[in-house]
Amino acid sequence: MKRHFYVLISLFISNCCTAQQNLQSIAEDFIKDYTRLNIPELQYDYRQYLSKIPAADMLDEQEVFFDSIQKKISGHKHTFMSDDDRIIYDHLGYEITNNKQRIRLQKEWLNKGRKTPEGGLYQLGKNYYTWTIKQYTSVDITPEEVYALGELEVRKVKKEIAAIQKQMGYTDSASFYQHLNSSEYYITDKQALLKEFERVDSMVRIHLPQFIGIKYIPAIHAMEWPGATAQTPPGMYLNRSNNAYGKDVFQFNFFTKRYNKRAIEWLYMHEAIPGHHLQFSTAKQSTPFEDLFYYPGNFEGWGCYVEYFGKYVGLFQEPYSYLGKWEWDLVRSARLVIDVGIHYYGWSREKALTYWKQTIPNQNDIAEREVTRVTNWPGQALSYKVGAAQIFKMQDAWEKKYPGRPLQEFYQRFLIMGRLPLSVIQKNIIV
Repeated sequence: MKRHFYVLISLFISNCCTAQQNLQSIAEDFIKDYTRLNIPELQYDYRQYLSKIPAADMLDEQEVFFDSIQKKISGHKHTFMSDDDRIIYDHLGYEITNNKQRIRLQKEWLNKGRKTPEGGLYQLGKNYYTWTIKQYTSVDITPEEVYALGELEVRKVKKEIAAIQKQMGYTDSASFYQHLNSSEYYITDKQALLKEFERVDSMVRIHLPQFIGIKYIPAIHAMEWPGATAQTPPGMYLNRSNNAYGKDVFQFNFFTKRYNKRAIEWLYMHEAIPGHHLQFSTAKQSTPFEDLFYYPGNFEGWGCYVEYFGKYVGLFQEPYSYLGKWEWDLVRSARLVIDVGIHYYGWSREKALTYWKQTIPNQNDIAEREVTRVTNWPGQALSYKVGAAQIFKMQDAWEKKYPGRPLQEFYQRFLIMGRLPLSVIQKNIIV
């Protein structure tokens, strides 16, 4: 009987190993066929994305493809899978579900005459916007939940700002913001600004090993964003593999030739270390088809998440620099409400601008830019705060599962898993 039991176990494990090998083969088939199916890449501007949607016959072909992949993986189970194969399985499942929903929505759009709406996605229907949220955040969250998160975060951030205002000795907001708009809080010399970024870089590198357990990160260079305009975002990271500079850089918007000192530390953290540059430099490619996709909720969420730990890397030591982090956090929080308002509830541009001005003090100069960005890039602005919130949920789950273990292990596990959908990471980060 015992011998018979061991034979059965051996056969079961052997079959599971074969299944793992088959997953690798399925992934190879996926790559080969996916690249020829004319599936539009993720594009921030919804009008450009809609223009790339193919005809109905190609959508039919795409649907057949995803049905075939779903059938191939349907017999596979997590039991006895290696970590890498489990991630392949979950990633394939994520893309199958996401793309089958996309195809259905795009067929509906084609049947209605392929009309591209102006002023956002509202006219495409609530289901299309709900899918767009998933596309950018890689999180299962409803528009109503996003809106509620935005309102909650706005209230929390305003309390933080009020506390800093009090700490700085101001009892009324008018005099507080009048003081913040004085010339002492702005840099007009680009070389002086570059030196400030160098100072921050040095400070972060000193504290990084203790905070996150990583001792070496390649050099990162700050540079002015070439050709920046009033519509250009505050910053952007460019790894050496996708730029013409031959080095890792992050660009800052110096369009006005007047840079807010309060933005230096949080922007560096987001774009450089421990944000995008650290994440890109430490990620391990977790699946053979990972380069086909990118998930803003992952990398923008991580960049937003680490900003909350500025004091752990020697930053936010002065109240004004800490205030800068919360000033921009208020922008990100309000954008959750505005994004859902425009694309789900059908807000007019005027209503969105009114909400901005009623919610965000002292930043009317960027109101037009940010409302335009949210209108033209539905879902993209959600990736920061929704992504960060999801990573905090993973952190909480980690701490409950492994009480007393250093958070460095969580950070490193997240970084090593690479640029996967957050929902896939959530399934696999705790082993």
